[in-house]
Amino acid sequence: MLLDLNHLSYRYSPHLDIVLNDLSLSIDSSRITGLAGANGSGKTTLIRILLGQLIDYQGDYRIDDTKIADRYGSLPFKYGFGYSPETPVLDDTLTGYEILTLVADIRAVGEEAFQDELTMFRRNLQIEEWLEVQKCGEYSTGMRRKLALCIAYLGRIKFAVLDEPTNGLDPLAVFGLKKIIQVKKEQGIGTLLASHILDFLETTTDDILLLKHGTMLRHGALETVMSEGKSLEEIYCSLFNEG
Repeated sequence: MLLDLNHLSYRYSPHLDIVLNDLSLSIDSSRITGLAGANGSGKTTLIRILLGQLIDYQGDYRIDDTKIADRYGSLPFKYGFGYSPETPVLDDTLTGYEILTLVADIRAVGEEAFQDELTMFRRNLQIEEWLEVQKCGEYSTGMRRKLALCIAYLGRIKFAVLDEPTNGLDPLAVFGLKKIIQVKKEQGIGTLLASHILDFLETTTDDILLLKHGTMLRHGALETVMSEGKSLEEIYCSLFNEG
């Protein structure tokens, strides 16, 4: 899929400053795209528009040339998006395993495929017996993050959107997440990674999008953006310190 934005702008009310300003870009759902910007750059707003959570924008948003005009919240299901928000929202009365079985039913994941995916998640994210025996209300920040990532990637999704996916993860789980992202890419499933951890984006992504105050500073293949031989951190800091 291609997610195309054409002169897209957004503000939360006529009396507030513009949050996204005249964005025109394409995101390829088969590639890994990194999204970075300082607090208030518009990253989360952009994600909410891509997921159909915000609809009163100016400009044009299309998926594979189909204009998006979803007022019913069905966009993620219709286009096969998986989503891990910055702050996971879970049913604290259920175990993680119970939640995953519900997601598997909704996404029509067979038992064998479900167990195969769960094995891969367990191995890479260091998931232990707490998944089955503890209610989500008892989970640590890291446990909640791991479950949210499993929910995002479970089943035959077409594109995953991960907002600050490394928050709360230890180094082993971050390394495992990188493996999962690559495994899914090999299956044709790309990922949008919104993160403040620039080293993580530099070692994981194919493309990079940098925002500042809702304006696009850079967008393109990672090797092109980094063609001057500087690290992504150096490029980021240089751009954000200009002006």
